[in-house]
Amino acid sequence: MPIETLKLCGIVILLAPLAGAVLAGALGPVRLRGRSHWPAILGVAAAFVAAIVLFGQVRSAPAGETTAMVSVYEWIANGTDAAFTVDFLIDPLTAIMLLTVTGISLLVVVYSRDYMREHGSPLRGYERFFAFLALFVFSMCALVLSGNFLLLYLGWEAVGLCSYLLIGFYYGRPAAAAAAKKAFLVNRVGDFGFGLGVLLIYFTFGTLEYGPVFQMVQDGVTGAGDALTSGRITTIALLLLCGACGKSAQLPLHVWLPDAMEGPSPVSALIHAATMVTAGVYMIARCGAIFTASPIAMTAVAVIGAITALFAATIALAQTDMKRILAYSTISQLGYMVLGVGVYAADSAIFHLFTHAFFKALLFLAAGSVMHAMGGIIDVRQFGGLRKILPWTFLTFMAGSLALAGFPFLSGFFSKDEIIHHALTIHPVLGVLGLVTALLTAFYTFRMVFLAFYGSQRVPEGVHPHESGKWMLVPLFILSIGAIGAGYVNIEATGRGFHHFLAPVFEHTFVAASPARAAAHGVAATAHAGFWAEYGLMIISGGLAIVGILTAYILYVQQNWLPGLIRASAPRSYRALWNKYYVDEVYDAGVVEPARQTAHVCVGLDDYLIDGLLWLVTAIVRGIGHLLRPFQSGMLQGYALSMVAGIAIIVLLVFWA
Repeated sequence: MPIETLKLCGIVILLAPLAGAVLAGALGPVRLRGRSHWPAILGVAAAFVAAIVLFGQVRSAPAGETTAMVSVYEWIANGTDAAFTVDFLIDPLTAIMLLTVTGISLLVVVYSRDYMREHGSPLRGYERFFAFLALFVFSMCALVLSGNFLLLYLGWEAVGLCSYLLIGFYYGRPAAAAAAKKAFLVNRVGDFGFGLGVLLIYFTFGTLEYGPVFQMVQDGVTGAGDALTSGRITTIALLLLCGACGKSAQLPLHVWLPDAMEGPSPVSALIHAATMVTAGVYMIARCGAIFTASPIAMTAVAVIGAITALFAATIALAQTDMKRILAYSTISQLGYMVLGVGVYAADSAIFHLFTHAFFKALLFLAAGSVMHAMGGIIDVRQFGGLRKILPWTFLTFMAGSLALAGFPFLSGFFSKDEIIHHALTIHPVLGVLGLVTALLTAFYTFRMVFLAFYGSQRVPEGVHPHESGKWMLVPLFILSIGAIGAGYVNIEATGRGFHHFLAPVFEHTFVAASPARAAAHGVAATAHAGFWAEYGLMIISGGLAIVGILTAYILYVQQNWLPGLIRASAPRSYRALWNKYYVDEVYDAGVVEPARQTAHVCVGLDDYLIDGLLWLVTAIVRGIGHLLRPFQSGMLQGYALSMVAGIAIIVLLVFWA
């Protein structure tokens, strides 16, 4: 691959969105005002074009030459050698992630042009919003392009900062400000572990460059040439997993993501569905050499992913806020991705990340279109029968819902089915949890669809619903095409399917580390598997999706009195789901309140003990000053008397001695 072309593409991918952010932030308030979206749109569009060129270079590269490390400049020098350099790691995984990030981001930024005009004054906050969006795209691309752990960590923290700024965009709302603070603090917990993992990598291997670190892990040695112990590599992997749990909202650090829905809908679509929250999945896939070297860490990854997927899916069953339903759906789908990585199917996890970006971004933007039409109301209990009022929004929402539910031959069906297949092969119990989650996903997704778009027409009082404009509908239609057809990029008819493209990235890590995975690849290669072994799981998975949809139709369209009866017959279970299993309450009682009480104690110590000691010290000085004050009256005779008295005392002392 031509290094200079790759280097130029990488620089454009980073600097174009950054320039858009600077221009929108600097010129927006004084010059651009209502046109502040253009720098962000043009900057992200330039990054997307560069990502397409980079993808073409990687795709056309000969076998064995699809990976390149591109040095940009020396950052921190150590004598004559550069200790830390700005490097771009260009390989198939980087190319796919950049296409996904920049492509989805471009559609979201275009959609935001009309959405933010209605939900935020163009003269106040409009330019700030687009500056933050473009800054986020820069940060996410920096994370993906990084060729060492130091740049990865900087990009990791930068997307966290942008997430904080965008979640709290409506900072005048107490709920939005609290949600931004919650996201920031919860992510700090995971990022603390991630930072320790990066430090331990440096202390163990003496470098933060991907290539040398991964090679030493595979060779089983440290930077000093000593044998690498299993305890050390497991510790590193688990610390990195802490960061993934925070950024990708896995148990027990998932609580920030539902509250993050307080941000504008484009923010939910971009950061909390399609890009930022997938950073943890990307990091684990990128660090495959580290994770696959520790069976304990891989088991932990798989278990956390499976439990998170089922846990979040059950909570979504009882929620009524459309964006929060989608938020818990995102947590559940991220659990699928983490499960896929944990069962050595990293290529399937990235495939699901790719397809999920289309249909989940579509669903969030379509929910934003509903919110736009309903005057900011998004509770499905307050409206219904919208399919005739918002026909185009309904069609796009239906496409995204079918893909999310895993309806046969849509994008979500293909990618989710692969993860469940590998889970059943490696950890059958976790595979069964994946199947149960698939059934629940179809049910809660179409529960939302039927409540919002079917039944009698109902709209909130005083609302005059209307279909969205072209700036919002065109991105929805483009994402609908992806939600329907993105799964077909894995077809091997041309010999260059999705998994084949990713094979050079994972063949020496995830595939090589799993005998069952390697055997599965061998069976697929020989194509001698029977019909049921080949297609049985697909039939079961697709059947569960259809069962879930039909069940939701019966309960919420045909027999809509049944849900109330079910809630009345199991009130405790319903309250547990409605209150998200009381996890936030447990954190409040076990973490937040003790921290608050500790803070009160510290304030008391500062106010009374520390300040009291300082007052006592200063009181002595003040007392001495008070005693001496009469002798500094400013009267000449007083000073003369003092001098005479002093001389008399000196004379007496001399004669006394």
